[in-house]
Amino acid sequence: MPRRILTGIGVALLIAAPAALALFGGAEVRTSADAEAPAKPLAGIVAATLVGLLLVRLVPLRLPAMPAAGAAERPALGRQAAGLVGIALLLPAVVLAVDPGIWYAPIKLLLFFGGAALVLRCWPTQWRGGREHRRAVPSRWYWLGPLPALVGWAYLLYYSPLAGSQDMSGYRQYDRVYLLAATLLTFVTASLAEEIFYRALLQTRLEALYGRWPAIVATSLLFALMHVHRIGDGPLWQTVAVMLAWNGGFGLLAGYLWARHRNIWAIFALHTAVNSLSLLPLLLG
Repeated sequence: MPRRILTGIGVALLIAAPAALALFGGAEVRTSADAEAPAKPLAGIVAATLVGLLLVRLVPLRLPAMPAAGAAERPALGRQAAGLVGIALLLPAVVLAVDPGIWYAPIKLLLFFGGAALVLRCWPTQWRGGREHRRAVPSRWYWLGPLPALVGWAYLLYYSPLAGSQDMSGYRQYDRVYLLAATLLTFVTASLAEEIFYRALLQTRLEALYGRWPAIVATSLLFALMHVHRIGDGPLWQTVAVMLAWNGGFGLLAGYLWARHRNIWAIFALHTAVNSLSLLPLLLG
């Protein structure tokens, strides 16, 4: 029962955030700390997230829920999950307390790779449920299954009438080499590091311990918490609401896609798109 209550509270927060922004925050929200980035229409964000989730749900030949870990595996697996949650809480705490500036990326990589490796080494387990679970999807659907959600989400968020202005002209002050280098760095520190840590390591273990949706919701909230310091300088309630609506909603979609298909390449593509798709004309032009 506590698990269901906590999951319900998490879902309520993720729903209440865009509702509060729609009522009190205006039609557009700033989702990036970059001054050059345009604001995004809230309707486009919500529609893209909901349609993406629906398409993940409707595509056939997806994975069933992961079987619960056995009694012999649960103690070590629980310690691993607790250690990973601790790392997920430590990063935003360090950043908010110290403001590491250019050291943010190295610190994140150190925690997400080095810290996670240390946690798994300290509490080893023979559990291989994640790998065995993945084999339940036929190879063809492993690759084709995530595509409808990826395409539908990207269209609504970046190319549909709901997408709003995609004016990235503010970034033209940077030359293409700089933009390519920044995009590559973001790919390593966000698309790869964050998805390996939050989805492949943390969410998978939480699924084995507590079930699919408690794991997805908990991981989405932790993923959103990591981004709270990057949102603008507005009122605190608005900062938290944007964090939940934008980053939490994205985490919900990425988590559900991961739970249904276990295709890490699809998750990398999703995260790369959210960080770099709008910059593509500048990178290629």
